[in-house]
Amino acid sequence: MIITKLKTEASYRAIQMESSSSLKEFSMDKRKYYKKYILNERVEEADNKAATTGRVVETLLLEPQEFDGRFYMSTCMSAPTGLMLAFVEALYKYTAESTNSEGEITRDFDDICKDAYTESGFKIKYDAVLAKFIGSDAEIFYKELREVKSKGLTVVTAQDVTNAEKIVEELKTNQITADVVNLVNSARYTIHNQFQIEGYSVDSRLFKSMLDKIVVDHSEKKIWIYDLKCTWSVENFHEEYYLYRRAYIQAYLYFHAVKSLTINSQSELSGYDVQYPRFIVCDSTNYFSPLIYTTDQSDMLNAYHGFEHKGRKYPGVKQIIEDLKWAVDNDKWNISRENYLNNGLVNIKSNGN
Repeated sequence: MIITKLKTEASYRAIQMESSSSLKEFSMDKRKYYKKYILNERVEEADNKAATTGRVVETLLLEPQEFDGRFYMSTCMSAPTGLMLAFVEALYKYTAESTNSEGEITRDFDDICKDAYTESGFKIKYDAVLAKFIGSDAEIFYKELREVKSKGLTVVTAQDVTNAEKIVEELKTNQITADVVNLVNSARYTIHNQFQIEGYSVDSRLFKSMLDKIVVDHSEKKIWIYDLKCTWSVENFHEEYYLYRRAYIQAYLYFHAVKSLTINSQSELSGYDVQYPRFIVCDSTNYFSPLIYTTDQSDMLNAYHGFEHKGRKYPGVKQIIEDLKWAVDNDKWNISRENYLNNGLVNIKSNGN
């Protein structure tokens, strides 16, 4: 068992070990998993406004000293919006795909722009879109994306940061979350932010986890696990995030990551009682009050064995690990284990994933 608090998020990401993120990606997009974790290719992640806000909030709240190492402040007061944002993001994506190892763009830029125009969904003519883009803040934003994303930085605007600062202030003052986020080290409590655990085992596979916040209560000998989420729909977190983004995988692995410390007789946390994970959920627009979502033993069992909700099946950690091991052992990435073993015959009424 290796337990360490690394200096940077990047160094943690570089560790070659499974995580809740890699399991989720395998369960939802095997092609992406194969490119990212087997071929070790750089995979451009689509920027999501709520997710970016969440990362800024998380950094300002838990590790403000890491801000400059994760984000680049745009010279634009605000990012492009709507279809122009879609155009800029598509333009960046196609530019990145057409850039070789020497940094040279290997396609005609006009062709790249036309691909971005098609993907963006603009209804006005291509020439009109290009006229709006050239010389505008949208073009500046695109150039900033090209400049800094290759360095592992995320472009944010002053407006983004101001909004994130307001969300942090809400978390610190709201009666629902204040007692948790304002806890500091004391004789009774030890607080760990972005706590990293490496080398714990689930079904004979080694994992790593980086937990947003754990609170060790030495008086009660209990350990509380908290994960911060920033969403568009705080009060629909269960269906629109926990299920849709399969955060139940994260909850299960985080629980067992911390549990691994308490069953290690050499650990200072040996014998402590690990509480089931909780999600601190805030609104990315800072309108709705933050909430704390709790999990229990039945949630952990469902997360491991799989479950069904409103007619949809959600694969459990057990099945995902088995499927991943089969894919690795057989080098099969374009078909699921189940469909392969069934010789490609699928019942039309089956609810596969």
